[in-house]
Amino acid sequence: MEYYGCVAFLIDQIVDPSTLDAINQEFKSRFPFWTKIVYGLAVSLGTIGTLGLLKRKIWAKNILIGSLLCVIVQMYHSLFIAGAIETFGVTKIIFPGIIIFLALFSVWIADLHRIKGWFI
Repeated sequence: MEYYGCVAFLIDQIVDPSTLDAINQEFKSRFPFWTKIVYGLAVSLGTIGTLGLLKRKIWAKNILIGSLLCVIVQMYHSLFIAGAIETFGVTKIIFPGIIIFLALFSVWIADLHRIKGWFI
């Protein structure tokens, strides 16, 4: 799951905005620099937290909570402040919803590991 987030983040940072169509160029211009930082934090914290979860480390839950908070801020900005719904339609909610669900699921799994005592 996190592999795709890392690839999407890198592609989003590398793609030259001039290669996009006018609608996507205008939409991409609505994202200030801090949103890119939050996006990068969401992906990197999610990756680190997932690796910690696989290695059964107790700190994984806190890292995944940080990732979840970054995901929520990022998706809120994209959908409601930058206006993804108005620009691309209501179907634009599906993918961010899946991402938020997966981030919540990761935190739940980490909590389950803590409750069951599966951490080292």
